[in-house]
Amino acid sequence: MTTTTNSIWVRRPTAVPAGELSAPTFRLERPLAGLTIGLRTDRAWRSWQLIAGVWDEYLQRDGAQTISVETGAQIGQPASSDRKQIDELAEQVDAAIVGLGTCGSCTTFTIKDSVAVEEHEKPVVAIVCEEFTVHAHNVARHVGHGDLSVLVLPYPLEARPTEELQQIARDYYPKVLELLGVTA
Repeated sequence: MTTTTNSIWVRRPTAVPAGELSAPTFRLERPLAGLTIGLRTDRAWRSWQLIAGVWDEYLQRDGAQTISVETGAQIGQPASSDRKQIDELAEQVDAAIVGLGTCGSCTTFTIKDSVAVEEHEKPVVAIVCEEFTVHAHNVARHVGHGDLSVLVLPYPLEARPTEELQQIARDYYPKVLELLGVTA
């Protein structure tokens, strides 16, 4: 008598996480005046472009210079160009604000672009919407940056009127400065 065993092997479609140790994070621990702050926007989200635009004005008002980079590609040669732009941005700035995580793939690239800045030993804040907070932290931990600074905005943003987005920008600007380590 022969006994057969039917086995099903389920493969895990993800790589092994980086582990419990987290890469170092960085803080400015100084005032904004004289610093260069990078703003990474995504051409897909009008809401983030508006909020980042308000923050750009505020950063300049508060004495910083700003450099803006807009991304939008996640695959192929355009994506490679976007990632190169992020590395170049990281070399030019003292700190960066990277957004927006308001869908799965956008959150993943927001975190990965933030990590790219952090790997240049620069302070960075990843901006995500509350619906994607868990995903953002999971991706950050997965790539070994579990302590990455993440600022959580309300969800959804995209359907909100301009006035409401401007108020969100005003309300969250002090919080992004705090996460960057800006002092008085």
